[in-house]
Amino acid sequence: MRKIMLTVLSLGIILILGGCAKPTLKGLYQTEKDVNGYFVQISILQKDNSFVEYIDNREVDRGSYEKLDDNVYKMKSDKQNFKITLNNDNSFEIIINKLNDGNQIKMKNISATPTVFPAIFDDADEYKTLLE
Repeated sequence: MRKIMLTVLSLGIILILGGCAKPTLKGLYQTEKDVNGYFVQISILQKDNSFVEYIDNREVDRGSYEKLDDNVYKMKSDKQNFKITLNNDNSFEIIINKLNDGNQIKMKNISATPTVFPAIFDDADEYKTLLE
């Protein structure tokens, strides 16, 4: 009986501590639905604190990031600088003016593994102009 109580108590503590885990900026983030016909993806590469941003699987930007505070990160590249704040569900919001008229776009973590899309499209420059 004592073993059962100890096991149940241990499981309860593990579940409580596991449920309170802080979100971690890593892997692949993507819009849940299209934004005016476009899907946005951001791949976070923790090993070198870098990111690659895609619109419809076309690379449009790459840069680095730094942690500013709990769940707050500064993303910087040659094209843009912006801050993100991770939400409890490991999502964050970004703004791309030409895509969504300055409204927030929710980026949801869909994989803990960063994903890189091959450069097989010849129209990537058109998508890069969406960030200007």
